[in-house]
Amino acid sequence: YTGCRSSAASDVYKRQVSTEDVVRTLAIKGYAMGDMLGLALGVSAEEAAALVERLVADGIAKDSGGMFSLTDDGKALAAEMLATDSASWGVERATAALDAFIALDHRMKDIVTAWQMKEVDGEQVLNDHADADYDAAVLERLAGLHVEATAWISPLIEGLPRLASYGRRLDGAAARAAAGDGMYIASPRVDSYHGVWFELHEDLIRLSDRTREEEVAAGRA
Repeated sequence: YTGCRSSAASDVYKRQVSTEDVVRTLAIKGYAMGDMLGLALGVSAEEAAALVERLVADGIAKDSGGMFSLTDDGKALAAEMLATDSASWGVERATAALDAFIALDHRMKDIVTAWQMKEVDGEQVLNDHADADYDAAVLERLAGLHVEATAWISPLIEGLPRLASYGRRLDGAAARAAAGDGMYIASPRVDSYHGVWFELHEDLIRLSDRTREEEVAAGRA
């Protein structure tokens, strides 16, 4: 992984998307509509729906009014996939990656807070985004974090290639935020930087054989 992909490389990625990718994505997201699932997988909403419908037919996923999630059998399958990943990559390497991620995560949280809130007369108030210079400074911080996050994740992909999908999504969100679309910083309505970041964090926690509850109790999440 070396940054933003070309359209040709993106087409290659799309052809490689499988039902296993859908299972992994739903395992991390919990549930998702076709459009958001498509954004995470790098395919159209229609393509994502076609993939997940195969899982629905096999009893691996369920469709609740267009909201897809894993069945108990699907969750068991996802757990098997996670165990395979952990065995091939190694819990120790996953834990080291998670430990390195934590410092970046603290900065990510500060950036999101700064985007959503700002200090006025000594008090924290909602950011109305009327101060272009303030917002530009926050975006600059996000761009700097993204450079470091890319350098952090790039060597990990050799050990666990599927992590490249997170790099692709973070690239896309960072580019859109830099282009002026603030929704791509933290909005749940798009595949935002914070949304992808949260899913990556969750994946690393599971690969390290930990739980988010344990990480929260330890002050790491």
